[in-house]
This record gives sequence, C-alpha cells and structure tokens, in this order.
Amino acid sequence: MIKREIVQDYIQRFPDLPNRTLASMIFTKEEGLFIDEEAARKMIRYYKGATGDAQRKASANKGREIHMSSVKDGLRKLGLISQAEEMNHIKLGAGRYLILSDIHLPFHDEDALALAIEYGMNHGVDALILNGDILDCYDVSRFSKELRRPKISEELEMGRQFLKYCSETFPRVIYKIGNHEERMRAYVLRNARELGDLQEVSLEYLLRFPEHGIEAVNREMIKLGGLIVMHGHEMGESIFSPVNPARGYFLKAKASTLIGHYHQVSHHSENNLHGEQVGVWSTGCLCSLSPDYRPYAYTKWSNGFAYVTVNEDDTFQVKNFRILNGKIL
Repeated sequence: MIKREIVQDYIQRFPDLPNRTLASMIFTKEEGLFIDEEAARKMIRYYKGATGDAQRKASANKGREIHMSSVKDGLRKLGLISQAEEMNHIKLGAGRYLILSDIHLPFHDEDALALAIEYGMNHGVDALILNGDILDCYDVSRFSKELRRPKISEELEMGRQFLKYCSETFPRVIYKIGNHEERMRAYVLRNARELGDLQEVSLEYLLRFPEHGIEAVNREMIKLGGLIVMHGHEMGESIFSPVNPARGYFLKAKASTLIGHYHQVSHHSENNLHGEQVGVWSTGCLCSLSPDYRPYAYTKWSNGFAYVTVNEDDTFQVKNFRILNGKIL
C-alpha cells in the first residue's frame, strides 16, 4: 500500500516527467523502495494506464511467471545474502612500469637488486610494481627453522626501510602480496585467530603502507593495458611446466600474463585463431640463487626483472631482463 501511494504521489507532483526520468527519481530518493529503476518504471506505467493489453495479459498469468529479480529479492529477505568477496582488479593506464619480484628480504642479492632499481631510476618509470615475495617471512613459515636467522621483527624493519626508500625513489609504488607475505596472515589465523580482525596485526599496518603511500593488491589482477600481472601463486594449483614456467602458465591462463614466483626468466607465446598473439612471461628473482635449503637452485633459477611499456591503445611491450655476472642482459 505504501509503495502504491508513493508512486501515485510522484505521478501527481510531476505529471510531465517522462516515465524513465520519474522512475530514476523515485529509485534514488526513495531508497530501498524498489530493487531497480525498471521495477519503478513498470509501476509508474501501470498507474498511468500505459500498459494496456500487455498488463492485462500479465495479470492473467500472475502466479505462473516468476522473474529472477523477484526471486533474488525474496531470497535476500530470507537472509540468504552472499558472503562471497568480489575481486576488484586494478587497471593501470599508459605508462612505464618497473616490475620486481621475489626479493625475499633479507635473503636478497644486493647486486641484482641494486641493478634492477637503478635501471628503473634511469628510465623514468611511472610506477614500481613489487610483484610479491618481497619479504621472505621466514620466521612465521610452516617449515622447520634454522638457528641464527633473522627474527620476524628484524625482517619487518628491513621491509619498512626498503619501502620507505622505494616511495622516495619512485612516483608510485604498488605492492602485490605474494605467497610468502601470506605466511603472516596464515600464522595469525593458526595461532591467534581471535586477533585476525585487528588492523595492528595486518602486514599493511606492520609495514606502514599508508605512511609511505604504498598501494596494496592481494590476489586481484593488476592489468597493464592488455597485460595481466600476477605473482604466480594465485591459480592455486602447481603448474605443470614441461618446458618452462611461462609455458606452464600459458596453458592455465590463456591470456597475456606476467608472473614471478618461479624465479626463472622465461617466455612463451602463441597465436589464436583470431590472429591474436598471447604471450606469458615469467621474471627472474632478486634473491640468492643458492639458499641453504636448496644450494643448487641456480641450475634453474635466475636473477632478473621486467620493464613494461603500455600504450594508449592498451598494447604493450615487455622487456624481460636477466641479470648475470653483474650485467643486465
């Protein structure tokens, strides 16, 4: 009854307004009265007598035809409101981007990291993308710990100093959370779940993201024009890579993508039947190539980073660099 009276009141007050304009006004001003503007417009037409034969036929079939929107509204009234989180992908426009991944502070390679940062400084990048595993989070991992390794407090302090330096060096810094950073959240949930909602135990707070103007991205995609940037662990399952990580990720993503995570410089591209080229790049790491737990990792691992140029039409160019013997190749 209230809905009918409100609609009739608007019709009397604004008799000359088009139905669609009036519906938009009612939907905006009478919040929650209608589920969408179209529902408001249909009631306006009904009380203006504009529905004619179509309305009479609909009335005859009332009870037999159920619209999806009505069902959805009914389910929500029963409390069946989805708790699923929406992924808000980050879209960046034309520009030049330096992409570093797998630094694994404090197990970084000092020379490789310095070379990569220096390249970005010399080429005037618009943003630095830290593409995951910037910290190692060794002390909070599930694995057994060696003695005389940096505590998490020491690692976090090193991370804060590094991010402060990055924010002072580059005009924009975007931090993509990798699987090693996710160790922090997992540790809290395993050992002190009651504290999980506290901002003070979040990685963003501990690393002072707001203070340094760091933009955090979790498992969402970063879209550089037509290129998707992900750390590499977001697909969930391990990648079967008969040739290299880029080939393995290509088989899963089927889209032009740049990833880290695998510590290997590789590239794979193919054309589809539309004549479009799909390319996948995996970047090298900026950490030690011979960690204690895997002393011969250098047989597959390589140091490296990427430099991406995005054009106004969303086309892009990827320079996937390898660092070898103190040189950028």
